Amino acid sequence: MKLLEKYLPKTGKYKDTQFKIDWQNFTSGPPITNGMVANKLQIGMMGDYPLLVNGATFQNGNDTKSELIAIIAYNKDGAGNGVVVHKDSPFFELSDLKGKRVSVPFGSAAHGMLLKAMEDKGWKEDFWELSSQSPEVGTTNLQERKIDGHADFVPFPELLPYRGFARKIYDGVETKLPTMHGVVVRKDFADKYPEVVVAYLKALLEANDWVRKNPKLAAEKVEDWTKTEKEVAYMFIGPSGVHTLDPTIKPKWIEAIKYDTGVLQRMGKVKQFNADAWANETYIRQAFKEMGLDYESRKQASLAMK
Repeated sequence: MKLLEKYLPKTGKYKDTQFKIDWQNFTSGPPITNGMVANKLQIGMMGDYPLLVNGATFQNGNDTKSELIAIIAYNKDGAGNGVVVHKDSPFFELSDLKGKRVSVPFGSAAHGMLLKAMEDKGWKEDFWELSSQSPEVGTTNLQERKIDGHADFVPFPELLPYRGFARKIYDGVETKLPTMHGVVVRKDFADKYPEVVVAYLKALLEANDWVRKNPKLAAEKVEDWTKTEKEVAYMFIGPSGVHTLDPTIKPKWIEAIKYDTGVLQRMGKVKQFNADAWANETYIRQAFKEMGLDYESRKQASLAMK
């Protein structure tokens, strides 16, 4: 929709600037963090566990930091991630997969969900035969019954059953922990080009508003752009969808990230991480202000708000 181009600054120090935007797509969060560490990417979007690993990676030894500057969408109950099996599988709950072949994109929000589930149930790492597979590879292997189960993030736990060959046996709500996706930026880039970061968030705000006002059309466009069936897209971004579009950084999300950090630390997956120092509302507040919107009232709004 070219919304970023619409809002990029064109005056002052940007008067004669030519912007070249390189959109890159990845199957999970860790490659985005790798690209940001290498300074080949400046802005990234990913789920909660990859977000905190991104922040911790930068806090533990890089020449700059990353900052959480906005939330994309959330589900306050943890829905969005899940575990699926083949529709003809004899397995109907997570414990049935003991000793079985299960795949998940390592480092993803779904991987974090699995780790939390394992901790809750007191299972050790050898409970199942866990391997890292992208959504595309995991989907194919599940369809061909080369694996017994596949854990993944939005929209795959709903998309694969919708396509008729999978059945969901575990939902992220069972972790009793909110799940979200967010936007991170390299601090050195944001410090140097704050107006560009604000422009990005203004584009995000307009996109969210467009989805709310045109949910059916938005779902149809998502199908055009991503090949995710519109019915599944609507399940997530429709008026009563699984995910709420709200860019404000609520204290509840930082608390959830702190809990997630504890899970990963107890399993030796991440070092120390200061989530409070990582979150920076400066840019999203400025975007709200420039769009004539009230950030504080949105931030305080009910978590059930769509």
